[in-house]
Parts: sequence; C-alpha cells; structure tokens
Amino acid sequence: MGETRHHNQIIPRIVGFLLMLTVAWAADQKFPQADLKDLTGGRIDMQSVMDGKLTLVNFWATYCVPCRKEMKILDKLNTKYADRGFQVIGVAIDNPKTAGRVRGLVRSQKLNYTILLDTDQGLYRTFNTNAMPYSVLVDTQGKIVWQHTGYVPGDEIELEKVIVSQFASEDNPPSSVK
Repeated sequence: MGETRHHNQIIPRIVGFLLMLTVAWAADQKFPQADLKDLTGGRIDMQSVMDGKLTLVNFWATYCVPCRKEMKILDKLNTKYADRGFQVIGVAIDNPKTAGRVRGLVRSQKLNYTILLDTDQGLYRTFNTNAMPYSVLVDTQGKIVWQHTGYVPGDEIELEKVIVSQFASEDNPPSSVK
C-alpha cells in the first residue's frame, strides 16, 4: 500500500518536471523559417503569415484520428480569439500520395483556418517528433512559447488557458531592466 502511494506521488512530480523542461526549451526557440504550399499549390512563407499574431501551428495528417477530432476545437478557438490577433495554421504532413485527401477533409470539416502542406515533412522534422497531432504556440515575436503532443478530450482546456495567459503577458510585458 505504501509503495503504491509513493508511486502516486512521484509520477505527478516527474510529469511536472518534464513539463517545466518542455516550457524552458520552448521559451528559447524561434519558429524556423519555412515555405510551404497552400491548398491551391502556391508557396507561402510561414513568417509572413504569422507576423505579429499569436499563432498555433498544428501538425496533422488525414490518417490521424486524434488530429481530426481536434480540428473542430481548433476552428472554434481560431474564431473565438481572432479579434485578439490569434490564429491557427494547420500543417498537413501527408506525403504526396495522400496529400490529395487534405482538401476534401478540410471541406468536410468546414474549417475556417489556414491549412498548409508540408509533404516532405521538412518543417515537421525540425521539431524532432513523430507524434501527431503536434502543436506549437508562437508568440507575436516568433518565439515558441508552448508545445503539445497528441490530443485527448480536455486538452483544449489547457490550450485555451495558455492562449489567454499569453494574451495577458503580451498586454503586460515585463519592464525592461535599466
């Protein structure tokens, strides 16, 4: 019994520590430069799309069930906070053979946020992950301030808290040291 209680105490501590490491890593990272294709085949510079906006970049694929479940929630957040300078950019990492399914999925989901294609997964690979969905929140200065892997119902509560806290920190930046 005592051993189980010990495990129940240590696991949350380990998870908390790993979360702090993730936040610390993310705080020092700039979002990488990238040119991706939009759904019409045009080239899009990610920095020009993100410039000055709090942006959630969400990597997903058509064959990823949790990704599809998360899309409607991301669409609602995109709409809810658009007037505050927030946006979602979905980046489909389908390979060239399955990329043709992206447009149909976006249409069937009735998504109102920007969808781009990373068919060679060049941008996605810079994050050293193979999990999906994978999201990064990028502040108005282009710094990664949060990242998250996977989706289970309830993750959107944490995401919304992070978005709102980021608005608060950008509204009240720390004073510069003189």
